[in-house]
Amino acid sequence: MQQKQENPNPAQLLGCLAQPAGGSSLEQPGDIALGATAREAGAGQERRRLAREVMELSGPAIGEQLLWTAVQMTALIIVGRLGPEAIAAVGVSNQLNWLLTSGFFALGSGTTTLVSRFIGSGDRALAYEATRQAIVVALGVAILVVACGFVLTPQLLWFMGAAPDVSPLASQYLRLSLVASLFLSINTCYAAALRGSGDTKTPFKVGLAGALFNILVMWLLVYGRFGLPQMGVAGAGLGLIISYALIFGVYSGLFARDRLAIRLSMLGYRFDTALVRRLLAVGLPAALEQLLMSGGMTVFARLVMSLGTIAYASHQVSANITSLSYMTGMGFSMAATTLVGRSLGEDRPDRAEAYARMTQRIGILMMSALAAGFFLLGPILVRFYTDEAEIIQQGAMILKIAAFAQPAIASYSILAGALRGAGDTRYPLYITFAGIWTMRIGTAYVLVNTFHMGLTGVWLAVNLDQWVRTLLVMLRFGSGRWKTVRV
Repeated sequence: MQQKQENPNPAQLLGCLAQPAGGSSLEQPGDIALGATAREAGAGQERRRLAREVMELSGPAIGEQLLWTAVQMTALIIVGRLGPEAIAAVGVSNQLNWLLTSGFFALGSGTTTLVSRFIGSGDRALAYEATRQAIVVALGVAILVVACGFVLTPQLLWFMGAAPDVSPLASQYLRLSLVASLFLSINTCYAAALRGSGDTKTPFKVGLAGALFNILVMWLLVYGRFGLPQMGVAGAGLGLIISYALIFGVYSGLFARDRLAIRLSMLGYRFDTALVRRLLAVGLPAALEQLLMSGGMTVFARLVMSLGTIAYASHQVSANITSLSYMTGMGFSMAATTLVGRSLGEDRPDRAEAYARMTQRIGILMMSALAAGFFLLGPILVRFYTDEAEIIQQGAMILKIAAFAQPAIASYSILAGALRGAGDTRYPLYITFAGIWTMRIGTAYVLVNTFHMGLTGVWLAVNLDQWVRTLLVMLRFGSGRWKTVRV
């Protein structure tokens, strides 16, 4: 007797989906449709979860980076009212300072990578010890850098081609900023360890307090408010020392009270050769990458300086404005480093890739919005810095060109951060060499000296470099080789 076939209810359909393929009858069209809907709903929930985690981690990291970008922008706005020479002095000093202190940020990247891996594998004791070793190494490097920088300041400014009216101001600011870097080296490791543990909110809060204090002190000292001496450009440098020292004190107090996600005390410290080697295995390629990038940017700035003080001031103002996007990319990069490192520590390379892809999507969207602002609001943005008509005109032109590189900057920053989180720090080193030292510098030299394109040629070379590096890092990430790197 033929049985009557009943229409399946949703519970039965979901039960059929859970059965092994070999133990079920032929699926009905409704089964397939409902199964596809359930899978799509599950995939949508997973995407939303990934996006939420990315934003929870990257939001404070982006905020922290933008805070210090705001400090740099405010510093240039404050000293910018002193004239083009002051803008050029701070700009050339910052370029040299980034070159000399690039190793700090690389050690910070290595610290985040190791801490996130150790946290992911459940070994908090190693995460704690890696942080202590990183702090000692960073401070030793900082002392060496400051000593060399003080002695070589005149030669460095000569190499940069600083004009006679710029060099005295630049010398003051550079030496003061180098002293500030002693505190910066330790602060960088503190913040990197916290990010590796998944805590990006504390560095943001500490950075917010430090940034606001820095702006206030800078304004007071540069213009001599409330009876304080009017120090000009030197006041901006002294403001850096005071604010970085304050941040160091706040971090030290928080760690001493054991209120953070990771413990830290230097009592009973012993140099751990094996752990330092692991730290340097990840950090040294990152340090060389930063050194190559900073060195390339220094040579690049030297080329721009040859165009004259007004051209360099225009370049510096535009670079300062576009640092909004670079620091946004840096915040997403930090999040990618932590999420990928933690996932690989949990032996989940599939999740690591999903985090990196989601971070890339969100980063491109956000930085494309910044690109629109650069393109449409260029003259307004430059006027915050100066009333010089020529600087405003050239700066607005530069921002229009720079707008087209923003999606590339987002992709490169995030995927390179993901590679660092995996411990694959050598490939970003190779990419940086290929991009900065061949595409950017080589192309800019030809466009400036052969085709006489001035600042237009300079920034077209910047765009070419960004897109070439992005293509190379996408190829590396897509290969999946980073998933098997051991740290």
